[in-house]
Amino acid sequence: MDPLVLVGLGGAIGSIFRFELSKLQPVRGIPAGTALVNVLGSFAFSLVVFGASDSNLSSFLGIGVLGGFTTFSTFSFETFRMLEDHDYHTMITNILINVAGSLAGVFAGYLLVAGIT
Repeated sequence: MDPLVLVGLGGAIGSIFRFELSKLQPVRGIPAGTALVNVLGSFAFSLVVFGASDSNLSSFLGIGVLGGFTTFSTFSFETFRMLEDHDYHTMITNILINVAGSLAGVFAGYLLVAGIT
C-alpha cells in the first residue's frame, strides 16, 4: 500500500485516540490528557522504531498513528497559557512531566524491545 495512504489513515486513528484522551480532567492544573498521550506516545513510538522492521508498519504506526496521537503543539500552547497566567509552579511541573515522562517512555520502550530481541 502507498506509504502516504498508510500515514494518512494512521494519523486519523491517532487523532481520534488523542481527542478522546483529551477529555480527561486536569490534575492539579496539569492537562492530564496531553501528558498521558505524550508519555504513552513516546513509549509506543520507541517500540515501533526499535522493534518494527517493516517500513509499511513503521509508516502506519510510527508516523501515522503516533504522529496524530502525540500532542507537542498542544503541550506547548497549554504551557504558554500557564506562563501567561503566571502559574509558574504548574508550568514547570507540566514541562517536567511531559519531557521527562516522554524520555522515560522512550527509554522503557527501548529496554523492552532490547530485552525481547
